[in-house]
Amino acid sequence: MKVTTSDKYTLFKTETDFDTFFDEVSKVLAKYKNRNIILDVSSIDTTESQIKSLSGFAETQAENEKSFAVILTDFDADAFDEELNVVPTLVEAIDIIDMDEMTRDLGF
Repeated sequence: MKVTTSDKYTLFKTETDFDTFFDEVSKVLAKYKNRNIILDVSSIDTTESQIKSLSGFAETQAENEKSFAVILTDFDADAFDEELNVVPTLVEAIDIIDMDEMTRDLGF
């Protein structure tokens, strides 16, 4: 797993299969609970249920008033709950973070 940090977010990019990536993220995510998180799984094959298994991470981030997004290039947007932000590019993931921050700043 490759971890990249910017001022606005921390990006976790998979370099393995999904199950290994999930385990790696699970072990370190608490350390980043006060950061906006982006998971990039665009380079591996995933199933809808695997992506849905990331919902717990999204809920934790929401409880900490931080954003969570998943980058997946080929997906059905209607397959995922609104709380799980799945987007096709890093630019769109950053846009999600920006919109979430604006929403929180406005008190919604």
